[in-house]
Amino acid sequence: MTNKRMTSWVVAVLAVVSLCANVYALDTQQLNKNQQQISAGNHLPAFGESLFKGAFKDQPFRGFNGGYRVTVGDQIALQLWGAYSFSAVLTVDAQGNIFIPEVGPVRVAGVANGELNAFVLRHVKRVFKNNVQAYANLEASQPVKVFVTGFVESPGLYPGFSSDSVLYYLDSAGGISRQSGSYIDIKVLRQGKELQRINLYSFLVEGQMPALQLRNGDSIVVGPRQGYISIEGAVQESGQIEFIGPTTSLSEVLMVAKPNPQANFARVTQVIGSQQQASYLPLEEAISTPLHPGAHVELVSDSEVTSISVRVSGEVNGPAAYVLPYGATLQDLLDKLRYRDNADPFSLQLYRKSVAKKQKVALERSLDALEMEALTRQPTTTADQASIKDTASMIQNFIAKARNAQPRGQVVLANNAKAGEMLLEDGDSLIVPLRASTVSVVGEVVFPTSLVFNERHTLEDYIELAGGFSNNANTDELVVLHMDGTISRIKKRKFNNRLNGVLRPGDEIMIMPEIQASELQVTKDVTEILYRIAVGTAAVLSF
Repeated sequence: MTNKRMTSWVVAVLAVVSLCANVYALDTQQLNKNQQQISAGNHLPAFGESLFKGAFKDQPFRGFNGGYRVTVGDQIALQLWGAYSFSAVLTVDAQGNIFIPEVGPVRVAGVANGELNAFVLRHVKRVFKNNVQAYANLEASQPVKVFVTGFVESPGLYPGFSSDSVLYYLDSAGGISRQSGSYIDIKVLRQGKELQRINLYSFLVEGQMPALQLRNGDSIVVGPRQGYISIEGAVQESGQIEFIGPTTSLSEVLMVAKPNPQANFARVTQVIGSQQQASYLPLEEAISTPLHPGAHVELVSDSEVTSISVRVSGEVNGPAAYVLPYGATLQDLLDKLRYRDNADPFSLQLYRKSVAKKQKVALERSLDALEMEALTRQPTTTADQASIKDTASMIQNFIAKARNAQPRGQVVLANNAKAGEMLLEDGDSLIVPLRASTVSVVGEVVFPTSLVFNERHTLEDYIELAGGFSNNANTDELVVLHMDGTISRIKKRKFNNRLNGVLRPGDEIMIMPEIQASELQVTKDVTEILYRIAVGTAAVLSF
């Protein structure tokens, strides 16, 4: 090869190498951009990740709903009485029958639980026309083993009961794999055919879970993770949220993440094609913006607050609302007030919406925990079944009433020398009460009433003046709610003492109901919730 040809060949090779290097550099830059984009939300948990922390696998469910259909292996407690007596626990055999003496085989497989008793009675009446009655009841659900596979932490074959939920088996398998498992693409297979497709977001957001009756050999298959976006900032639920399809919209994502009321702008960063794009949009415009897999969204409250409004009522002269500069303190407001002659400025009551909201959330969590405790307790003996059923019914009624309680959101100002330095919030409500001269006795007494305050009276005196304890009263402890928002829980041994400084004009003596539940823990939980409601709403809820 001549020198001239050699030179041309070298130049060509160098050109190709240079071109490849440039392409590689561009690909590397794009890859880095994609990785940066994808990693922007990696610190966030997958939405629904908290489901699998043992709350389901530790609570197997052997009960039945009315729609449960009897299957092979179920046990049925049967009693016949009258002209013919018989009592036994019968197992549904491989043909789906139970055998009743003098009646013969009765096919019960496929019969709904709610119709079982009437179904068996009809068959008994075909033989015993008169004077024989029957009662049939499912005693235990069928033990099954279910395969859990796909993108879960520990695939395998897991034992349970046919009435256990899909969540029980997923939790038994360690939950859905954080990096690779899908929360919105879960299939239940029976003999290789799809029985049900489950989206856990429906359960997390709306509480909807298909009522499945699993059988031996069924498979729960968790699919691969779909595209997702990460969202944080002014939202109630930060996290990585999955979606199906090439894109989604912020409006769909916010149905899961729930924006805070103050959110008004969205910062969106995503890779579209080969370009990384960042935008900062008003929320009204951003909700319709297509979001691609890997997008990162941050909701922000971007507004300049210059003033706040605070309502003032009670024993004051002046306007009902004060407009103050943003950052104003309680003392700034107090300096503007003109008290009436009968005002009690030492018992100021400040109510705040954000505090009421937090109190409501805390109450709901306590009620949810109580409901879970009541519904998942298992009887240890046959005698416990009726007691647990009665207790669960009472607790359900109590929870229904308790959920209607609306906390007031009082911020306690008493006993704090720096209360005046507290920053006010827009929407705060300040009440200047009338200088009180009475004491109220409420709750579980015969005649709830208000009585003229007498410093020589004891708690026992006030209770007697209100007719004494009712039959349902907790006579061991009561609550005194003071006008300034502070509380005192007083034990029985002090009822007959003159509690100087503890009882004051304007107080409410609150007599709680006595809780009589079969489980000590349930009694404690209900009692604490009752006290929380009493203090938060200034009302005694009956049980």
